[in-house]
Amino acid sequence: MKQLHCAIKREYLDLIKAGTKNTEFRDMSGYWVRKLCNIPEGVSPDDYRSDIISGKREPEFKDYTHIVFHCEQDVYTLPILGIRTYKGHKLFAIALDNKKDK
Repeated sequence: MKQLHCAIKREYLDLIKAGTKNTEFRDMSGYWVRKLCNIPEGVSPDDYRSDIISGKREPEFKDYTHIVFHCEQDVYTLPILGIRTYKGHKLFAIALDNKKDK
């Protein structure tokens, strides 16, 4: 199990726990490009990010299976369904498996 650790605000963590927020968005900053993507050797994170934004490159994501949210003393782990980008937007969208059993 490969875990992605993320800090999160209480209001968003509560929505995730309730099952009403099922996607976590992160800015496509150099930090998140390095954390989420397999960047080829010899390519800078800034160039890789620019290529994703311009549509020249489809990102290759690391094989995270779970996301671990940290908020104050609270830690909450969920499976990840997938990670994607939206053309024209500088965001990563991490789909969460937080549907409540009925």
